[in-house]
Formats: sequence, structure tokens, C-alpha cells
Amino acid sequence: MSSRWGLPKRLFQPASLVDLSRIPSGEVNVDKLNLRMQVYRMFPQKTVLDLFAGRGYLSSLYAPYCWRIICVEKDPEQFRFLERNMRDYKHAVLINDDNMNVLDALDESNVTYVDFDAYGCPSFQIKKFFEKNPIRQALIISVTDGMLLNFRTWSSADLSRYYLQDFYQSLGERYGDHDRYHVTRSLGEYLFEIQRRFIDILCMRYQAQANCLYFKVKPSNTVAYSAYLILPKLIGVTDFKRYVGLKELKQPTQQKTPKIKVTKIGRYG
Repeated sequence: MSSRWGLPKRLFQPASLVDLSRIPSGEVNVDKLNLRMQVYRMFPQKTVLDLFAGRGYLSSLYAPYCWRIICVEKDPEQFRFLERNMRDYKHAVLINDDNMNVLDALDESNVTYVDFDAYGCPSFQIKKFFEKNPIRQALIISVTDGMLLNFRTWSSADLSRYYLQDFYQSLGERYGDHDRYHVTRSLGEYLFEIQRRFIDILCMRYQAQANCLYFKVKPSNTVAYSAYLILPKLIGVTDFKRYVGLKELKQPTQQKTPKIKVTKIGRYG
């Protein structure tokens, strides 16, 4: 098959970084798997937190490359599949509960990777994680955000609650209170900026800094996949130098340079 430009479609396909032989066809988006695993393998992983783990297809890919993995799934039926797919990994902790309950009780200082893959928009879970877990080391968060579907259909999302930003215009008296979010219909193309600024706001609140690693929209235009590298905030020039191990160079003083005396033997100060 060829693209609209007459070139083979395989030229536009991302490289496959995962073994899909154990995953049923159509269960998980291939682009999502490849992008997730690409950033996941960037750093050595200590504790991995997989929220809304589902049947554990991604968890089973994460597990061989971390010290500990915590998989959370609320649905009892999906949780049974999760137990079966993760039975070979003794360092896996499986929790059949709501993500927010787990985040509220989480006491884990070595989390280096979090997969936020909630049904819909995971912003409340991301906020809860930042609130409960001070950023003291490098951390990658991967996000599946379904707000794009809301932008395209219902247009009813209160963005100030989800993303801590207010984009609304005055709609006048012809709209009732139930229509006050109507203007979000045109914001779909700005989802990347909205999400990125949301992460930046959280970082400003909790003394951290963020760098976006990727942002990709699913071909169905309903979901966006993204990942961010979260680091402790570097405060000030001196603190920055202390972080990276550099010495601060002092300005030369105005002291007089000592004269050098010369003898027949040689020079001395």
C-alpha cells in the first residue's frame, strides 16, 4: 500500500520497539506501546506505578526492567486477567482498587515512572500524585488523555478544574449556565499547549520542572499520548552549580601583583 504521495506506507511507520507476540491484536495501540517503551528505557527504573493497568499488557512490558512495579486496576474482571498476565513477576504488586485511593495512600519514595492511563482525563490523578509525592529525583510520567473527545463532542469540560487554566469567553445572556463551557469546542488543536502548561503549573506549585518528551494524537482524534520528564527544580545560579558539581569562579580582586625579584641563581617571589 502507498501513501497519498505515492510512497510506501511503511516509511511513515514508527520503529517497533516491543515484542507484540504476547499481546492480542487490537488490544493496545501500537504507537502508544512504542512511544511508552522508548521513554521508559531512557533511564534505569526503580519503582514503576501503572495506574489503570487493565489486563496488564503494558505492565508485562515494564516489569522486566524495574526493581518493583505496582499495578492498579479497579474492575474485578480486568483484574483477574491482570493477575494471570503478571504471575511470572514476583516483584509485582497488584492492587484491586480505585486509582485515587491508591494515590492518596501511596508512600513510595523511589517511584521513577508513572503511567497515567485513566478512562477519560487523568488530570485529577496527576494533581494527586504531585500533591502526595515530592519530586526528589528524575521521574517520567506517561499520559493518555481523552479530553480530546470531549472537545470534539460534548464540549462541556470545566478546564479550570481539569487543567488549572481558564480559557472561557463571555458568552452573553443568550447562553444559560449549562452552556458556559461551550467555547471549548474550538480548543482541540491546542490540547498540547493546554496539557503542557498544566504540567508546568503543577511543577511551579511543587518545586519541580518539566520537559515534554513526546505528544502524539491517536488517528481516531479521540485520545492523545504524551510523556514528560520531571526533575527537581534548580533554584538560582549558585544552587545550579552545586547540582552539577561546578565551582563558582570568583571575580579577581584589585590586590597588587607581587613583584618578582631576580638573582643570579634564578627567580623567586
